[in-house]
Amino acid sequence: MKKTTRIITYTMLLLLASLLFQSTSYANTVQIETDDLLVRSGPGTEYELIGHVNQGEDYALVEQTDDWLAIDFNGETGWVSRQYATITDQISDEPETSSSQTDSNDQADLASQDFKIPVDRLHLRAQATTQSEILAVLTEGETVTIVEQDQDWIKVLAQDGEGFIPAWLLNFQEPVIEGQTNLKNKVIVIDPGHGGADVGAISITDRYEKDYALNTAKHLEYQLEMLGATVYLTRSDDYYYALTPRAVLANYHAADVFLSIHYNSEPQYPSANGLNTYYRKDADQGLADAVHQGLVEKTNANDRGVLSGDYRVLRVSKQPSLLLELGFLSNQAEEKLIQTPAYQDEISRGIILGLENYFKYH
Repeated sequence: MKKTTRIITYTMLLLLASLLFQSTSYANTVQIETDDLLVRSGPGTEYELIGHVNQGEDYALVEQTDDWLAIDFNGETGWVSRQYATITDQISDEPETSSSQTDSNDQADLASQDFKIPVDRLHLRAQATTQSEILAVLTEGETVTIVEQDQDWIKVLAQDGEGFIPAWLLNFQEPVIEGQTNLKNKVIVIDPGHGGADVGAISITDRYEKDYALNTAKHLEYQLEMLGATVYLTRSDDYYYALTPRAVLANYHAADVFLSIHYNSEPQYPSANGLNTYYRKDADQGLADAVHQGLVEKTNANDRGVLSGDYRVLRVSKQPSLLLELGFLSNQAEEKLIQTPAYQDEISRGIILGLENYFKYH
């Protein structure tokens, strides 16, 4: 009995020694899978917002529930949605690299990348905004060097100096139109819904419909202009304009088509998803059918149908007019998809396909 006790004690001492002198450390790590993910003080959307984290960043796991993960966030416990993060087993023989070091390394990698301009003409802006001074006009095939980037803009070094170009160009695809385009010289007025204090729907990640609508409108504007259309936006900034003047702008320019861009939300039905297209005048149903079919074909989104709607912008407009609901911000998966430049490109392609088909007969 004493011999057995001595063996067990000796074994336990060896095990303890191996743990004390182990050079490799094991820890559970939370890896973030999307940019600008909200960090809250507790496990729920009702808790205070304390910061943001971004795709590719790693944080030590503190605690977890079915839907939320607690991380070590700047020395305090912060909670992120489990939907956009993954728990990994981290094995490390080296001191942990700080997030600032990682960011600087990423920026260094980006700085060495060259990028060829994929479109005919592109404005190089002085600041990361469409309202900024145009420093130069870049042309297709011209090479620039990426200095840094965020979600919406890329800072680049060109022959004419440093400036900014839209980040969605990294995933740009040419509009694919068979034969000669029917959009040349057509006048299209695009209305990005809401703006300013009117934020529209609030997404499940606390983002605003007004911002998504403006992003989509600018994406579509660029694609349409490449095909020879003349495009006007009812707003190009984060400002609220009354609904009546938006439709009046389409009347003033004698627009061939007026498109009001929106996103949907049904928080009480978080699984709701897909596209709706609304028209008011019977004469516009053909336009609605064509654009809606193009959107469904290019995005493969859930088809929620073409409906008649008595919206003010449709009532006031005397031009062929539609209001497009392009997805549900209350659906986690759909909002994440809407955030991607690739899906925004598919939305633009779908609308363009529908307009091309419509203008074959109008």
